[in-house]
Amino acid sequence: MVRKSILNNGLRIVTEEMPHFHSVALGVWLNVGSRDEAGSENGLSHFLEHMAFKGTPRRTALDIAREIDQVGGHCNAFTSKEQTCFHGKVLAEQLPRLVDLLSDVFLNPLCQAEDLEKERRVILEEIYAQEDNPEDLVQVLFARSFWGDSALGRPVMGEAQQIAGVNRESLLAYRRAAYRPEETVVAAAGRVNHQELVDLMAPAFEGFENGVPPRARTASPTLPGVYRFPRELEQVYLCLGASGVGAGDPRRFAASMLQLILGGNMSSRLFQVIREQLGLAYSIYAHLTFFSDTGLLGISAGVSPKNLEALLAALGGELKKMAAEPVLASELEAARDYVRGSIWLAAEDCDHLMMRLAKNEIHFGHYIPMAEIVAGLMKVTGQEIMELARELCRPESWALTLLGPVADQDRQFSF
Repeated sequence: MVRKSILNNGLRIVTEEMPHFHSVALGVWLNVGSRDEAGSENGLSHFLEHMAFKGTPRRTALDIAREIDQVGGHCNAFTSKEQTCFHGKVLAEQLPRLVDLLSDVFLNPLCQAEDLEKERRVILEEIYAQEDNPEDLVQVLFARSFWGDSALGRPVMGEAQQIAGVNRESLLAYRRAAYRPEETVVAAAGRVNHQELVDLMAPAFEGFENGVPPRARTASPTLPGVYRFPRELEQVYLCLGASGVGAGDPRRFAASMLQLILGGNMSSRLFQVIREQLGLAYSIYAHLTFFSDTGLLGISAGVSPKNLEALLAALGGELKKMAAEPVLASELEAARDYVRGSIWLAAEDCDHLMMRLAKNEIHFGHYIPMAEIVAGLMKVTGQEIMELARELCRPESWALTLLGPVADQDRQFSF
């Protein structure tokens, strides 16, 4: 059973009760991420996420760490382009304790100056670690190239030089602007009673008030083209992508099936052609991201420099084929079987259910039953996939980011 309550300050609480579960997953979601930062604020959403665990008036950082361990489950947080989430999963009888902990770190971080300096170093190490991971770095470089110096193009963690200059006053000023109950969703799934959760959450959040009006998200223009980032590596890491569809777009079902058939699993076209038939790469896959008003259809791979041109040619051939020929009935049926199974298997995980609850509320304002999602995907036709591919898979709309031994300026890359 799915239920929803709205507190007087606009904060929403949504639950999905699964009484046969022993556990419950809880998330406090703020519909604010790096996309909502001004250029001078880049990285502050992520910085605040880190500072939440450094201490509150009731708990030291060590107290928080010990309590997380004592509940016997897990508790963590993450920041994305559009959301910040503090979440945990525990046995059902530990829910009151988890509610108290997450409410405290979300609402009452001290953000002391000495803790800020320590966490600044931690975040800088996180940024440097990303610099040493080419699979992650190529995604950051792609976003920066494709969306330029816009909100979607800036890295979630911020730039090292900018993070080095963050001070307590600017961090707290951004927090006052960004943390608003009207932009907050509390989601829980598993063995949870809705009214009991409301009774636990309401006292903690009753003093949480809306400050300045929310910021409007602006569209980010795209910059197609080829972007090279020379680096001494054994492989070339590439990300090829184009604008997709937004989270609320009716074509999201067709987009999901397109991504799956193109490169979403081991029987997908890219995996079978580029890895199995041609032996050009060990890792290649297509990925799909939904934002509130737009999206991204991307392809990522790692390839030996000598195989790069052959891989790009094969990629281009598969994209053209996707846009020119209807998907075979057998291929579509296999994709339907895969997606049906993966969705229902994920429904046995309360973490996954909690995330679905929150994202449905954030993007649609209401719950969308799992059966409705499956039905929407099952209705997608080969013709619809081809028509969407014609729109999304136009070479002039795509950006290609190359990280590795690609310094030869005379070498032309096409796909």
